[in-house]
Amino acid sequence: MRWEVRLKLSEVTLLVRDKEVVIPGQPLARGKVKPGKDVYVDESGTIRSKKLGLVSLKDDEISIVPLVGAYIPKEDDLVIGIVSKISGNTILVDIRSPYQGALPIQRRAERVDLKKYDLKIGDVILAKVRSFDGASSLILTIDAEGLGKLEGGYLLEVDPAKVPRVIGKRQSMLSMLKEATRSEIIVANNGRIWVKPPSVKELIVLEKALKKIEEESHVSGLSDRISSLLSQELSR
Repeated sequence: MRWEVRLKLSEVTLLVRDKEVVIPGQPLARGKVKPGKDVYVDESGTIRSKKLGLVSLKDDEISIVPLVGAYIPKEDDLVIGIVSKISGNTILVDIRSPYQGALPIQRRAERVDLKKYDLKIGDVILAKVRSFDGASSLILTIDAEGLGKLEGGYLLEVDPAKVPRVIGKRQSMLSMLKEATRSEIIVANNGRIWVKPPSVKELIVLEKALKKIEEESHVSGLSDRISSLLSQELSR
């Protein structure tokens, strides 16, 4: 079990690793370590987490970075990322997560379209999570049909937890958005949505529809309300 990891540093016993995901109340450390943000000390002197989040260890302090609204990657997830740095044979990608994606350039692999890797900082790509160890090594791939640089279009965002509602059962909501606005739409697991509408009018309507889905996803009858919104806004 992860919680059995114990790193004894002189008078401190760490019960978790740096950047490990923890839940509220989970023991983090005992001994002479400084409690930071979003942690508390119980009656036994054990430091515990107040929130769902990532452990942050800096110098002699332990704190929590809350994960509410954050995207936690899983293998095979589809993500939309923004190229943030190119270093040697690795392209670093912002995937709207506490974890940064790494896209290795497969120069020696067979059946790889190297043109796909002709990227620059700021480019928007559609990628898949190839592997993730739950800590720091998040490896992406674009070596499959449909993956790679997204040309043109606009990037919108929703809470990653609302992605299933944007897609809908058997993609019903997504199909409705595409047909009504005559737009190309790609919804990724990290809450980023790439859209390519025929005009700014449809883009504005899509933004309104996505906001409504986020705010009212817990209320029944959402599909009917979105259908009504699309009809009203597009008929103006």
